[in-house]
Amino acid sequence: MRTYALVSALFLFCSPADAQTAAPDDKAEMKEYYDKAFGYYVAGDYPKAIEHWNMVLRDDPKQTTAKNMIEEARRKMSGTAVNMKGAFIKLLERGRYSDALIKLEEMLGTDPTNPHYLKAQQRLRGISAIVPARPATSRAWNAASEAINSWLSEKADLPFAYDALRYASELAPTEKAFGRLILALEEESPQLRLNDTKPANTAILDHKKKVALDQIYDSKFYLAVKELEGVLRLEPNDVTALKRAGSAYLQLKEYRAARRAWQKALQISPKDDQLPRYLQALDKVAPPEAAQPKKPQRLPKKKG
Repeated sequence: MRTYALVSALFLFCSPADAQTAAPDDKAEMKEYYDKAFGYYVAGDYPKAIEHWNMVLRDDPKQTTAKNMIEEARRKMSGTAVNMKGAFIKLLERGRYSDALIKLEEMLGTDPTNPHYLKAQQRLRGISAIVPARPATSRAWNAASEAINSWLSEKADLPFAYDALRYASELAPTEKAFGRLILALEEESPQLRLNDTKPANTAILDHKKKVALDQIYDSKFYLAVKELEGVLRLEPNDVTALKRAGSAYLQLKEYRAARRAWQKALQISPKDDQLPRYLQALDKVAPPEAAQPKKPQRLPKKKG
């Protein structure tokens, strides 16, 4: 009863604007939807509660209370769906895309209107039709897996997925699946191809490093970091990307990140004569933690 009262109070006190948006003839029907939704919510039947709040939104998309309660119900459900979601993520990491689709549809059974699940389902149907399961462990398929995971992520990064698939295709030009995945991604997001600036005969990672260098010259350091992080996600030991990332981090005053990038580059390429100078210059701006003077400790006051 206490939970029902709290939820009802949320409806009464948080939705005066909502009430004004509904026509008089619709108020009774909307109240019925709300009452049923609250009842299902209190009973713990979150999918049914979401279904009825979606009926409210279907009649009046501006109903902010219904939107807020759908999010609240989904938060409640996420606690009960942790195991399924974890299993889904593991299947993706292993490249078992058909099995991941089955698990995702099981998750949709608990939350049939979840927009992320629905979008991921649509994408995964297309992906699993092309690649039911990752056939091999190789640099090319590792890059393709990074692309697919980014494509299916709740915070999908389609430009990175596009670049990663093209890199996979460069590494294994005879693998037809990569070309089909690229076409599927271009069909979903035509802007990727329209906005692409890569010259025809330039390798994708070389192009990204060149774009990042131009952004550094233009003082667009955040954009440069994003571009270079994409390169390093695919090739963590790319010395040129590490050097340029260090330069961009330095300009952003992210000194630890700059030091890590340059130190890693030096480990990979110990004969590079620029990197020691970069690190020496960095030491003057931001000494390593071990070299920084420690703050003096205050001695406890003597009693009496």
